[in-house]
Order: sequence, then structure tokens, then C-alpha cells
Amino acid sequence: MGTAFCLRKTIKIILSVFTLGLVGLAPFFRGLIFEREMSVHNYLVAAASLLSSILLFIGVINRGGKTTPALSQLTGSDDYDGANEHHLLVRQLLKSPYFLALAALTTSYGLSFFCAINLRESLFVWLRHLDYLLSFVLVFWTAGMWAREKRQTAFTHWSLITFAVAGTTVAAIGILAGQGIVPLPDGMFFGRLGSTFQYPNSMAAYLMATLLITMRLAAQSTRPLPAGLLAGMGYLNLLAIIGSQSRGVWAMLPFNLALFILGQTARKKSFLLTAGILVIAIALSSLTVAPLVQQTQPNWRACFWTLAGFFASGAAWINYATRSYKTSRTAAISPAKRKVLLGALLVILIIAAGTALKPNLPGSAYDTVVSDNSLLQRFTPVKTEKSFQARLVYYTDAIKMIKERPLSGWGGGGWFSGYPSFQSYNYTSTTVHNHFLQVWVEAGVFGLIAFLVPCLFLCRGLLRLYRIRTTHTAAAETWAIGTAAIALVLHAAIDFDLSFSSIALFLWALLALFSYQEEVLEFGFVAFKRRRLHGVSRGKFTLAGKSSVIPALLSLTLLGIASIHLAACTCTLRTASIRAEAFVSAVQKGEEKAALEYIQEAGRLDRWSAQYPIAQAQYLMTLAAKNPDPQAKMAIAFASLNLARQAVELDSYNPGNHFLLARIYLANGQLEKAISEADLARSLQPWSTTGYEELNSICVNVAVQQLLRGQKEAAGVTLRRVLAVAREALAKKDSLPPRLAGLWDQRSDLALTPALALNAGQAALLLEEHGQSRDYLARASQSDDPKANAVARLWLGVAMQMSGDPSGAAMRESARLAGPEVEAEYAMIKKLVKL
Repeated sequence: MGTAFCLRKTIKIILSVFTLGLVGLAPFFRGLIFEREMSVHNYLVAAASLLSSILLFIGVINRGGKTTPALSQLTGSDDYDGANEHHLLVRQLLKSPYFLALAALTTSYGLSFFCAINLRESLFVWLRHLDYLLSFVLVFWTAGMWAREKRQTAFTHWSLITFAVAGTTVAAIGILAGQGIVPLPDGMFFGRLGSTFQYPNSMAAYLMATLLITMRLAAQSTRPLPAGLLAGMGYLNLLAIIGSQSRGVWAMLPFNLALFILGQTARKKSFLLTAGILVIAIALSSLTVAPLVQQTQPNWRACFWTLAGFFASGAAWINYATRSYKTSRTAAISPAKRKVLLGALLVILIIAAGTALKPNLPGSAYDTVVSDNSLLQRFTPVKTEKSFQARLVYYTDAIKMIKERPLSGWGGGGWFSGYPSFQSYNYTSTTVHNHFLQVWVEAGVFGLIAFLVPCLFLCRGLLRLYRIRTTHTAAAETWAIGTAAIALVLHAAIDFDLSFSSIALFLWALLALFSYQEEVLEFGFVAFKRRRLHGVSRGKFTLAGKSSVIPALLSLTLLGIASIHLAACTCTLRTASIRAEAFVSAVQKGEEKAALEYIQEAGRLDRWSAQYPIAQAQYLMTLAAKNPDPQAKMAIAFASLNLARQAVELDSYNPGNHFLLARIYLANGQLEKAISEADLARSLQPWSTTGYEELNSICVNVAVQQLLRGQKEAAGVTLRRVLAVAREALAKKDSLPPRLAGLWDQRSDLALTPALALNAGQAALLLEEHGQSRDYLARASQSDDPKANAVARLWLGVAMQMSGDPSGAAMRESARLAGPEVEAEYAMIKKLVKL
């Protein structure tokens, strides 16, 4: 018995630490938003969930009779009650609406893969959700394994401590990075704290949830030193939120804090703690996290003020906690006083938020404050309104996509791959900035329903929990878990926080803990009554018992298969990526055969990715240019064409794939198909200057081929189209309504670029419109690229010469000295025009 107990305890501890590490350490790996870091997490989750599934599988099998010593040592099921515990845990999980909703959401993403516009991205998004599902199971099961322990050693309590420590560490890293003390690449975002997330708004949303958990731990702690430490941690969380300058989080913070305090039994303590750290953080923000602080690197004075605030918050709370503990039994708070305290908190929070959002009155003292303090400058009405309008446009464009595929969705990553075709102006946004719409776009209406279900059950659970908050000691702690989840869900409605897998894991871990607490406190929708199962006579294993075991065993088997599938798919994709890196290295070394083998193997391993066929097609075209054998060239061209078509099928809304296919058609002499494919590519990205440049470049090359074939009339049509496309690009911005024109992104402006001007100038010259061609080519000759500049001067010299300007010949000859490529261009010009 001693050995079995020790082994069981060791397994529980290892699994608990591993599970907490999977969730708590996730933010420190760039928020797990990138595939490389997420792949490692997939391996770890698959291994842990497979191990736990096997152990529970053995435990459920042993439910009905005597167990062997070996199995007892592994599972702890040394009697009928022990085996029953494992069976109970599985049944509780299967009856959890949160688990069922997440399983349905994962299934929806899996089904959307079959109609995705980017198969590779859709596959990995599905694997991400499979990771979330298995992580949810791990948290739920681990919480159940410690159900009989004291609160101080229970998994739920240690989970909250882990989340609080993780959040405080993220906050501290962000603050110290802003002060120049901790070197963190991309830890700052235009003067805003981004910490390990590299994006301020998502960091602030994460810290908003950890702040609520930290305050709960500080308020419930009966020991002065831990209480003071937790209060200081809450101060750091709030200070980092201020430094993030996140308007959305600041707008939601009053509601979330008020909701948190509403469900606490010790409202006075919670109110004083909240108000205290809020006042200290706001008072010291200009000295610790304001952009002016970042001008001095490293800024040890700002670090000193940060530490001063930390110790002041802790000391003040230690003093209060010590006094309140002595008077807690005699100083009960009346209901009237509780309402006054809650109202006072709301007033403080509204004043704090109003200070940031106060309208800018010209000529007032507020102008001086805003001009000197970027913390307030981000909250000026002009900037706030522009950001809000931009997101409304994202939502409108998302609804356009939803209308086309309301049921099936566009597959995981569908917005990222398809939004340029639907965007209303030239913005860049890899996500919808609304996770509800993002799920609807990607997984269809069934995915949206699956994501809404746990949100609705969470609200219902909080309402029922509020009614019993005074009858259960764990109610206040569970309320903190629920409000932290609510905070994440609310902010996900206006930003892309849940695109960070670390935040999504955090949310589902909170929901797993909340779901288990629903079962324990019996306030959930399908609260499982333990006494019904424990009422069965010991040692009996009836037919009904067997039938109830079968679903549990099947579920554990499916979860085990899902774990293996997650690890196997991730390993396959990662191996393909390694082969692609080897391909790049071989190309740089000039090892043609090895390079081709590497990229072919990558394509075989990851047959869902379009980048490998594209890379192989481009490499084959390079090899074809070096091969003197005409038959070999034809074979290589045919292989490149098939690879490009394959890439278009795998990532059908990628304009780059279509443009490459168009150029291969052009190289093979299929001129009509080349123009048709280039037109389609441009339509997929109508607000991109690059699309207009690529289309006109292909059209000019098609016109040259038509002229060399003697198809002068067809060439004239193609060349006039080049001029029309150039004019369309310049006039496209003017077609926008004033509301959208004000949101125009100047960084990706639709202007007459040198590349666009070169193609238009070439078309005008071949149409013998010499004056227009000179204007366009003069603009093209301003290119910063030496080769493009030389080609533009060559064409400009020819245009000047043909229009009667004798200085054109000298410019032409000067440009020819730039290299053999320019000389080859001149040889082609002599075939097209008479000099």
C-alpha cells in the first residue's frame, strides 16, 4: 500500500506540474501565435494527454472488480471506490457542456478543412483547436484527481497561483523592457508595452484576467506576507495594463472589476484592494510606463518608482489585512454599506476611465497634458473614432465573406487568405479583430454556435453561482475564475486575443476549472451527483455498470487517438519545414540535385502546403533557363505548370500563386491563359499596387509576343489595356466614399510607382504615343533599383529619340552600359520599333 500510494502521488504531482506548465508558460513563447512554438506545445500536450488517457482507461476497466497490484499502483484504483473515481471523472467530463462545445468547435474546424481555400493553414488551425481540446481535458482531469485534498493543496488553487505568477511575470517583463532594463526584441510597439506577446492589446487582455485572479488570491489570503506580495503583483498587472495603452481594455476594466467584486463574499476587502492598487498605479504611471520614460535607456529612476509602488501596495495591504483579521468577527458589513462601497468603486473607475477619454477642448489645460503625455494622447476622440470605424469596416467585410459561405465557412485561416478580395479599402489586417466573426468566417455557423455555447453557459453559471455565493466557501474563488473568463471573452469581441494560442489555452483552462467547480458545487446545467454512483453496492458489477463503462472507454480511446494524431501531424509538418530549410541551404551552395530532392520530399510530406509546389516550380524554371536541351526545357516547363496548378488548388485565393501560373503560361506561349490568370490574380487583391504592377508586366510581355508573331491588332488591344489598368490604379482611391477615404492607409498607397510607370511607358511607346510614354518613363527612371533604373532610362532614351529629341541616343547608350540584361532588352526593342 505504501509503494502504491507513493507512486500514485508522484504521478498526480508530475501530471499536475506538467499541465500547469503547458498553460502557465505559454505566454513566454511569443504567445504561441507562431507555428514553430506551437508545434512544440502540440508535442507536449499530446504526450501528457496520451499518458493520462491510458491511466484513466486502465482505471475505468478496473471499476468492477479486484485489480492486480501492478494496475493498482499505476491508477490508484486499489478498491472499488478508487476505480469509481476514475469512471466518475470521465463521465463528468463527457457531461460538461464546455467540453462538448469545444469538441464541436474542433470538429467544425476539422470539417471546414475539406472546403478551405488554404488547406495548409486550415490544417494547422484545426491542430491548434485539437491542442485546446486536449489541454481542457488535462486541466479537468487533473482538477478531479485532487478533489479530496484540502483547498490549499487542491489543483484549482495552485492553478490560480500559477496564472497569477505568469501574469505578473509578463507584466514585469513588459515594464522593464519599456524602461530599457530587460532587452526584449519586439517587446515595445510604438511606445506601448507588448511584453512577450509583442502586441499590447492582447497582453492587456491577458493581464486583465490575471489581475482578477491575483486580487482574489490577495483578498482571501489570511497570511500577511503572501497577501502583501499578491497585492504588489496586482499593482504590477495594472501598471502594465496602463502601459499597454489599450483603449478596449481600459473601457472594459470598470465593468470587469465591478463584476468581480459583486460576487465576492468579502466585498469591502475586494473594494479597498481594487481601489488602492488602482490609485497607486495611475499615480505612478507617468513615472514608470509613459512613453517619456522610454527616452532614457536604461531608466533606473523609473524602475525605482515601479518598485516603490510594488512595496507600497504590498505594505498597505499587509497593514490592512493584519488589522482586518483581528476585527473580522466583530465588524460585519451591512448590506447598505456594501452598496455604498460598490457604488464608490464604480465612481472611482468611471473617473479614471473618463480622465483618459475626456474630450479634447481646444485651448484648455487638457491640451497641454495630452501633448506631453502619450498615455492620454491615444485616448483622444479622433484616434479612438478612427480605430472604431476601421474595425467596423473589418466586420462589414467579414460579413461579406460569411454571406458567400455561411454554413461551411472558409476553413481555418480563411480570413487571412481571402480578405483582400473582399476588403473595402487598402487596409492590412490578418484577423477580423472579432473572434466571434472570425470563427463564423472560418468554421461556419456551426462553429459559431459551438463557440457561443460555452459563453452562454458561463453567464448562466455565474448567475446561479451568485445565488449560492454565501453557502459555499469555494464560491468566491469560482466566481473569480468565471469573471476572468468573461473578461477574455468580452475583449475577444473587439480584438484578436484568441488568435494567440496562449490566451486561448488560458481561456479554455479557466472554463475547465469552472466546469469542474460546477460539478463540485452542483450549480451547473448537468451537475453530476456523486452520491448516485457511490450508492452502488461495493463489489457489484451489474450489466448497467458495464453499459455505462463502454461510452467512457470509447471516449478515452478517441482522446488517445486524437493525441497520437496531433503529434503525428505536427511531426510531419515540422519535418517538411526542415526539408524546406535544407532546400534553401542547398540552393545557396549550388547543389542542384540535392536541392531538388529536398523540396520534393517537403512537398510529399506536407502535401497540403502550396509553398512547396511553388518553390519547386520556381526552381525548375531557373534550371530550365540553364538547360540547352529543348526537349528537357519542355519537360521542365510542363512539370512547372503542373506544380503551379497544384499550388493554385491548395491556396486558391493567393494572388502570387496565380501570377506565377500566368508567367508559366506566358513562358509556354499560352498568351490568352496568361492574361486570364493574371486578371484573376489582380481581382483577388484589388487594392494592392503590386497586383497592378504584376498584371501590367505580364500584359506588356504578352503584347511583345503578339508583336513578334505579327498579331499587331491583338497587341494594340493588350497595350491599350495596360494604359487603362495604370489609370484605374491611380483613380481607385477617388472612388471611395468620404468615410472610407479618411481611413486610407498611406503606407500602401495606390500611386504611380516606378514599376507601374515603366509598363505604362513601354505600352505608350509601342502604341507610338511618344509624349505620354516620355512622361511615364521619366517617372520610371526615378526607381531606386539600379537595374530597373537602367531599363527605364533605356526605354526613355528610345522614346526621346523617336520623338525627335537627339539627347535620347546618348541616354540610351549610357543605359546599355549597365549590363547584359539591359543589352538584351535593347535587342528586343530593336525588333519591335524602328530606330
